[in-house]
Amino acid sequence: MIEPTYYPYSLKFSIGAIVLMLVFLLMLLSNVIAAHNMAAWVIFGILGLAFGFMMVLLVTTRLIPAIKGDIALSLDQQGLSDYIRDVSIGWKDIKEISLVRGRSASSLRIDLKWESDYGSRIAIPLRWIKGKDQEIYETVLCYFEEESVDKTE
Repeated sequence: MIEPTYYPYSLKFSIGAIVLMLVFLLMLLSNVIAAHNMAAWVIFGILGLAFGFMMVLLVTTRLIPAIKGDIALSLDQQGLSDYIRDVSIGWKDIKEISLVRGRSASSLRIDLKWESDYGSRIAIPLRWIKGKDQEIYETVLCYFEEESVDKTE
């Protein structure tokens, strides 16, 4: 029996995403100012509203939980819980777990033994979870193998 493991939200990635969005918005603003065109200001206004909405969403769903130290991923005897997407999966329902590497971050790909409400394959992006992708993957795999061995004995 292993102790539960908890991974908090990543503050670094949350701040990075917000800074990147602000840089893009400032680049757009500089182009609009240089254009001297009313249509450019209309487009900037529409895109500014979209950026504002995404910024509010990012702050409320990623930055504030990261600052508060909320848990993004937990592992225990029963299974894993992804609080980012509000998904809980029992170890007995998992067929295979793999790490899919991406450009900016990796994802855990979980293949289920059956079709669930989320589909038969679930991807958990690790960019929003504090920790090294490979270490998180190895810990999840360790839990999966430990609980699979316990259930078959």
